[in-house]
Amino acid sequence: MEYLFITPQELKSTTILGGNVDKDKFLFSIANTQIISIQELLGTELYDYILEHAEANTLAGDYLEMYNKYIKPITKNQALAEYIKISAYMITNGGAFKHTADNAENMSDEEIMRLADTYSGIADSYIRRFMKWICKHDIPEYKTYQDEVNASKSIKNRSGWYFNQPSNRVIEMRNEDDNWANEYNYHNR
Repeated sequence: MEYLFITPQELKSTTILGGNVDKDKFLFSIANTQIISIQELLGTELYDYILEHAEANTLAGDYLEMYNKYIKPITKNQALAEYIKISAYMITNGGAFKHTADNAENMSDEEIMRLADTYSGIADSYIRRFMKWICKHDIPEYKTYQDEVNASKSIKNRSGWYFNQPSNRVIEMRNEDDNWANEYNYHNR
């Protein structure tokens, strides 16, 4: 199994996820978030660098700051958002089931989506902060296009934010003082 940027215990202790939830129920949400969201945001080269050094516990400097301040919170919140949407369902040898508690009221589909959107929105906030941060730091592995990830595509998140500029491309522009400035844009849909 691939190294996970957050542990099951971190997810349980820092979110609404109950401490008694079996980690096998949500580990795949963390792994999928890393591959689908984080790799798309960072690009393959930077993702692989972070993954390798996080697993070896050798991240330092800007890489460690990026990992702790942005990658982990984005992974945590987006993974939880994805898990919330499917948490009531289970597929076993006997078929597909929706779990219902004896002494609790099930949430409506609308309430579940609203809760998932809340955590996606938190992840989006960290993505916006990451985009500001990456503009100010020179990270050589951060590139627009590598192998199977095309970071020049725009990111559209469920929480309603639309990032008009490519997810991990910073457009450099020369300002009046002949200094380089970095620009990124996002628009609310």
